[in-house]
Amino acid sequence: MSKKKFVTMGAIVGSLMLTQGVFAAGIAVTPSQNVLSVQSGETVNKVDAVPAYMYQDSNYFMLRDIGRIVGYQVDWDRNAKKITMTKDKSAQNFDGLSAAKQAENVKKDQQTIVIDGNEYQDMECLNIDGYNYFKLRDLAEAMDFICGWDNNTNTIMLTMGKETTTDTPDVPKTAETNISVDRFLDPELNQKVIKEDVSYVSGSKDYSEIEKYIKENIDKDFSVDDYTITEDDVNGLLSGYNSLVMRLDVNGVRANFGYLVTCLNGKAALITFIGEKNEDFDIAKIGTLQLSDEEAKQKAIEADGYDYQVDEQRIYRFFDMNDLKNKCEVETVYINDTGHYFATSHIFE
Repeated sequence: MSKKKFVTMGAIVGSLMLTQGVFAAGIAVTPSQNVLSVQSGETVNKVDAVPAYMYQDSNYFMLRDIGRIVGYQVDWDRNAKKITMTKDKSAQNFDGLSAAKQAENVKKDQQTIVIDGNEYQDMECLNIDGYNYFKLRDLAEAMDFICGWDNNTNTIMLTMGKETTTDTPDVPKTAETNISVDRFLDPELNQKVIKEDVSYVSGSKDYSEIEKYIKENIDKDFSVDDYTITEDDVNGLLSGYNSLVMRLDVNGVRANFGYLVTCLNGKAALITFIGEKNEDFDIAKIGTLQLSDEEAKQKAIEADGYDYQVDEQRIYRFFDMNDLKNKCEVETVYINDTGHYFATSHIFE
């Protein structure tokens, strides 16, 4: 059975939420589908329509926009051909940000920027339709804000200020400490705050205390051996923070069910439920998807019915806990007669 999710010229769709993507000069960029959270002291502002593009899993922002978002005055020195950025809280303004739209021309570029008096020569960027966009993490290293990421809510988290006190000389200036669990709470999600002392050392892979807590408070049959676990420490940008994504392993295939464990300062602090476990689930009764990768790719091409050149195909296999079936999603990237790239997505059972 095939379920065709979406087809559109000039758009890339699928499980990675790639939309309105275009390949130009061999470079693929897509409008960011993330939410932006900006914390200044006790004030938190959110930007739902992020004025950014995704390239190789990184967000790229126009300097004018990032200046307004984090409070920097942006000026162009025409004679020196340099961009100057100066911290100015009065410049922070969330109105009038750019709108990320389908890109027509994309190429790699370099630009010299002076930020708070420090010159950064030949900083790499992308020139998108005549405007230079810079990688957010590169800007965070040079400017007075911290860049974090909430994997569960697809939220880019910017926190203003990176100063440290003399009491914490060993903490890098790019690290944020004393993060509250409140920062990760979302009333729209099924979450459980861990009030007990459940220790976890980042990178240790010792999940014994977390396993014990889940058994006693959530699922008496829980075993870490039944789950595929990946860890994310946000590249150290949030000191004391890391998250564990636990996906149920069903005969070697990850399920769309599991847990996201948020750990703060060496302790598990919050569990966010990923989907719900089907009461009828019995791994002994679950078979495997017989469709091979090549067969799935061919079925996707046949379902589309296009005569265009196929540039690339990607396959994602998963177990759907909702209807207890193994499935695979096939993304097919085509090149049309005008040289533009677009993609389709199918799910086969």
